[in-house]
Amino acid sequence: MILTQMQLASAVSSSKLGRYNIVELALEWISLNRQSEDFRKLTQAEMINKALSDVVTDVATPEKIKELHKKQKRLIKADASREGQGC
Repeated sequence: MILTQMQLASAVSSSKLGRYNIVELALEWISLNRQSEDFRKLTQAEMINKALSDVVTDVATPEKIKELHKKQKRLIKADASREGQGC
């Protein structure tokens, strides 16, 4: 769910996270999801709005972001080991 500008401003101001933490989480969320179906076709502005909305609506929590980081690291390691085996 993408919030309107007014809803997003209200959600950011009433969030238990600080504004800077919200922006930091949103940037990490974008970085982790840039190639996903939900983000791939969005413009930069739409991507930022979606990421901010995801953070303030608890779609993207710090825990989910950490788990996604771990998952991507495991995938990178698996790809590197396959390349090392000459596959």
